[in-house]
Amino acid sequence: MEIHPATLEQFSATEHRFVPVRDLLAAVVRRKLRAGQDLFPDIFGLSFEKRRIVEVLATGRGVILTGRYGVAKTDLAKHVLTLLNEACAASPLFAVERCPIQEDPAILAAHRAGKKTGCQAAPCPICTHMLDDARDDCSHIVLTRLSRLEEGRGFARVQGGGDVLPEEIVGTYNLLKLAQIGDPFDPRVFEPGKIGQANRGLLFVDEIGKLPETAQHALIQAGQEGIVTPSKSRQTFPVDFLLVATTNPRDEEYLCGAVRDRLVSISIPLVGLEDEMRIAAKEAAKLKPQVYIPQLFLRLMVETVRALRADEPLELGPRASINAALIARSSAMLEGRRVASFCDAKEGMYTAILGKAFFEDKADVERRIDGVFPDIGAYLKRHLAGIDLAEIVIVFRQTHGPRAIWSAAGLRSLPASAAADACAAWCRAHEPAGRTSCAAIMAEYLAAYEKGSEGCGCRG
Repeated sequence: MEIHPATLEQFSATEHRFVPVRDLLAAVVRRKLRAGQDLFPDIFGLSFEKRRIVEVLATGRGVILTGRYGVAKTDLAKHVLTLLNEACAASPLFAVERCPIQEDPAILAAHRAGKKTGCQAAPCPICTHMLDDARDDCSHIVLTRLSRLEEGRGFARVQGGGDVLPEEIVGTYNLLKLAQIGDPFDPRVFEPGKIGQANRGLLFVDEIGKLPETAQHALIQAGQEGIVTPSKSRQTFPVDFLLVATTNPRDEEYLCGAVRDRLVSISIPLVGLEDEMRIAAKEAAKLKPQVYIPQLFLRLMVETVRALRADEPLELGPRASINAALIARSSAMLEGRRVASFCDAKEGMYTAILGKAFFEDKADVERRIDGVFPDIGAYLKRHLAGIDLAEIVIVFRQTHGPRAIWSAAGLRSLPASAAADACAAWCRAHEPAGRTSCAAIMAEYLAAYEKGSEGCGCRG
């Protein structure tokens, strides 16, 4: 069993050395690539962009992910944090317990021994003060293990907005506490900003283009020089972090030149149809109880969203497809069904798209949806080519009567036929249904096909 050092005195006797965050990321990425693992397994598509992100971060430079709303910019940033947490699990990281910026004890140990660490900056002034007080006995400087980076300890998020002050990013000294305590080196006097909280890990700036220019400039010193000078302070603190920022193309013009010069911009495009379907299905599958959305209904929803995507005011990114799938899933769930019907899909699609329109435009947007929405009978016949759906409908009505409701049990009780066998074969090949039976899925397709242009009583 490995024994981890609990104090700086014990740490100084180990082989631990200062390792920049960029090298921690590079190490875990190399391991995953050698093992043939996807660096961002939950992000579908974007293979080149995912590789470029880690390539840039491994240089120590920050990245700006540029793309329209809903293209997974935030998810990509979160996956960088996941990679860093894998590095923490593989190689123990330690921090000085009372340090407000989670100082690496390797920097203090090297400073104490008069050695260089590879870190550009001098140690944290608060930790240096503790080191001076300790003299030759550092057994009172307690360490803690960073087994996971989380909000405020190795990870911080800045949400872009016009009200973000530079002090929130760089930190500040609390003069009231200083007056009460009297010791400027007491950790309670310093209130770290987002940069200090992100030290040893990741700083995520969402919608950096919406930050005031003064707040953008506050990022420069820390990102370029590895130090941060808090407000109301003459002391500088060493920081080592990865910076991932996002912006919408329409806000790029608000990025100050210094930020543009020091960060590498990576464009995040929209994914293809198949990946967008996978994204929507994945999000719907997260909810309990699970409801299965047949692939052709899911495809129809996503295709409709994509057909209207050129309408800029609507801003129909992949989130519109996700919302359509979630609403379709809820529509079925509320009625106690485990397979979504065509009506559920249609309701989800109309509600999600109309939800993006201004009130006065909703009637016009609904007409545009109607214009691109295909006849479901023709749509199913085209995608289920070679399957005689009409024959199955006729046999079903002859067997169960004109008012019988389509069901898995009803389909299973039909006489064997080439058309029924073709349906089952298609379902096995195209529907990742899990526990959902092919008969239940095909029952929904056939119900939609039979109704065709008659509609189903839902919106549209």
